[in-house]
Amino acid sequence: MNKIKAAWALPCFLLAGNASASIIISEVVEGTSYNKAIEIANVGDQAIALDGYLLQKETNFNGVWASDYSLNGITLAPFETYVIGHNHSNVDDDLKSRVDDFNGDIANFNGDDPLRLLLNGEVVDMFGPDSNITAQHDFNKDITFVRCDYSPTSDWDQSQWYTLPTDDWTDLGFIAESCEAPEPPEPPVGIPASVMELQGEGMWSPYTDPSNGKFESDEVFEVKGIVTHVQTSGLGNDLPAGFFIQDQYGDGNPKTSDGIFINGSPSGLSVGDEVIVTGTVLEHYYWTQINSAHIERTGTENINIEPTTIVPMESDENFEHTLERYEGMLVRVNEETDMHVTRTFGFDYSSYRNNMVMSHKSVNYHPNQFNVPMTDGAAEQDKSNSVHRLFVESPFKANDGVVPWYPDFAQDNGTGTTDGYIRVGAQLNDEGLTGLLGYSYSEYRLYVNNEANDSTFVANDRPTTPTLKEGELVVSSFNVENFFTSPFGGRDNPLNQNRGATNLEDYDVQLNKIVSALIAIDADIYGLIEIENNGFDEQSAIYNLVEALNSRLDKKDQYEIAMPSKLEGEGYVGTDAITNKIIYRSKEAKLRDVHIIEMPQQHVLLDNGSYKRAYQRDAFTAAFKINHAKEDLVISTNHFKSKGSTCWEDEQTDDQKNDINMQGSCEHFRVSAAYQLAKELEKIDGYKVLMGDLNSYGLEDPMLVLTDREHAPAGYQTWAARNTYIGGDESTGTPLHGDEGALIELSFGYLDIVEEMKPHTYSYSYNDTVGTLDYVLVDADLKGYVVDAQVWPINAVESTLFEYSTQYSGDLPKYSDPYRSSDHDPAIVVFQFKTNGNGNGNGNGNGNGNGNGK
Repeated sequence: MNKIKAAWALPCFLLAGNASASIIISEVVEGTSYNKAIEIANVGDQAIALDGYLLQKETNFNGVWASDYSLNGITLAPFETYVIGHNHSNVDDDLKSRVDDFNGDIANFNGDDPLRLLLNGEVVDMFGPDSNITAQHDFNKDITFVRCDYSPTSDWDQSQWYTLPTDDWTDLGFIAESCEAPEPPEPPVGIPASVMELQGEGMWSPYTDPSNGKFESDEVFEVKGIVTHVQTSGLGNDLPAGFFIQDQYGDGNPKTSDGIFINGSPSGLSVGDEVIVTGTVLEHYYWTQINSAHIERTGTENINIEPTTIVPMESDENFEHTLERYEGMLVRVNEETDMHVTRTFGFDYSSYRNNMVMSHKSVNYHPNQFNVPMTDGAAEQDKSNSVHRLFVESPFKANDGVVPWYPDFAQDNGTGTTDGYIRVGAQLNDEGLTGLLGYSYSEYRLYVNNEANDSTFVANDRPTTPTLKEGELVVSSFNVENFFTSPFGGRDNPLNQNRGATNLEDYDVQLNKIVSALIAIDADIYGLIEIENNGFDEQSAIYNLVEALNSRLDKKDQYEIAMPSKLEGEGYVGTDAITNKIIYRSKEAKLRDVHIIEMPQQHVLLDNGSYKRAYQRDAFTAAFKINHAKEDLVISTNHFKSKGSTCWEDEQTDDQKNDINMQGSCEHFRVSAAYQLAKELEKIDGYKVLMGDLNSYGLEDPMLVLTDREHAPAGYQTWAARNTYIGGDESTGTPLHGDEGALIELSFGYLDIVEEMKPHTYSYSYNDTVGTLDYVLVDADLKGYVVDAQVWPINAVESTLFEYSTQYSGDLPKYSDPYRSSDHDPAIVVFQFKTNGNGNGNGNGNGNGNGNGK
């Protein structure tokens, strides 16, 4: 324990004769790494035993006070301190030397974790704001707070404290009998300038030159402006505490921004205040700011600055240049700006918080959706995506399940669903969104300060059913996104994993959402993807799903499970925890046979004697007799290797390590799957439908193999993976391709019927790009019998917050509607096999459009 240091000038005020008024939280160090510490002090005139005192922490403003740290057994003499520090080995040696006890629980915080001191259960002192009033996230991030008014308070009073820079704990372990905050330094003398002069007409200030490593001006400037937003605490690591100012009148030049962010203390400021700021110009990761040395209020208050609508100019090189002209300003983004939601509200792994992304003129398509990888078109699409983005978020971290600027988001409309949603592709009305325009993580960001409502977003309607042209048979793929029953009494899968719901409540929501979607589609045959691989009987996921589905249907419309004629062991299909299955209505389709097409495995012997192995899920393929069809209809349901986990080529070749072709991992292995699948389907008689999640965008290598090479440039090569086997490993399997892999030069001529009939639709959204991973491919003989094909947009376009899981959605209501029943959209095709009077299939697309394809 540490003693008194030399006194400062001004006396503090004590509540004499009350021991609880003498024990306070006197200093909190929130430094880099694990340099964290809490100082408790006795500011009374007599020694005090701390029996009954308890220190608690509220982690991330979550409303739960925990991490109890008892001070029993400690006695503090007058003006003696007790310091608790983090117990990590990386704590600075000087900080360690000042610590009385090490505890990695109570002393584990990162800027948004209030502390409080209790005596016999009663709060006697508080550090940090009350989250029930305002959760000022990161209120003490990377700074040291030192107490200068020793009066304990059960309500946070920031005026009692002064701050020291990051990793400054020079006062830690000592407390004076009187305190005076350090005098502020003399204000610097700056060169008078306007905000517009400092912003300039270029991508950075004319007083800096980041291209030559000069990120801060040599000159100090004096700038006047009106406060348009006060950032009382930091947002993550990219929006620090500070404030935005804007020139009250501007200069009439649309090429220069009228606003700028001030990286300085916002204490005591309010929106509408006129201030004079003196400091250097700083390009903070290419965001033009004033690195403030001095802030002075002029006394003029309540000046209103109206938001300026962001409108591109013909002279703008691209939309990124458009946004640069408004950087730091209070702006409006609306119908005139022409923005489209390209990632709806959800988690952003770059900034590690929830937000949304909009794109100028259209949604952002994956570069390989309409372009062959590595072509000029793919590169141009990738560049276009990067310069059309605008991130949309709150200036304060959003709690789980909350869109701060859209208070009615996901709220029940009284019918068991919600009107408060935002879908990919939605646009803004004339009012739009207003806020401050900043820049971080190489992206422009709109920090919203108004409230959206149900009418803010247009072209945003949810479809209640797919609108299909009339036909005889409807076939659909449906990815059930890890529907698992093993945690709830079902049979285990081969890997004994659970990738789905973790509690019964979430499971019920998931099941109801899937069933609602399947009923709305009303298909005669479903190919199901990502269903648990745990057999076909009453202990299986497929059985439980079909039971729930049939319980809501008339007997004539109920489904049966397509099963292999011989089931071995547990009835597993392949070796993964998930698999593919098919269900059907026997009144429309008579099951002829089931084929399990084994997909390639990769087993490469490495130099160290170990193996690099990769696997794919088998293709579940069923042949059906269909009324009026001349041949059996062969439905093959597939789920190719994902883009996430790696194959040998991703770890051993530089091009794939860096993913320069933007195909993700394992494209060669997916080529192997496409080749094997198409070759095996050639052995089965009938019309062919190849569908499912192929984990390949529209013109990626596996699709060139399955469809055609019409869009590929001359000399473009598609390679299958090396060391692949069918039915086992290098010892038990049949070799497919050896050490060199294989150059696949043929294509199998399947038609992407959805793209053919509904061009530029998409089934999947990842980050802020959209594209197709989910297909219905038909052979040439079937084309004339297709009357409709489409993706039904109920999943990929919806926020992840609407999924069944409650893990990251807080108190957000959950619904049994079909929206976000999966992360992939179902792909649907309608066939008409009955010939018309001319003897042709009714494949001209005409029908009466009764809404369900029947």
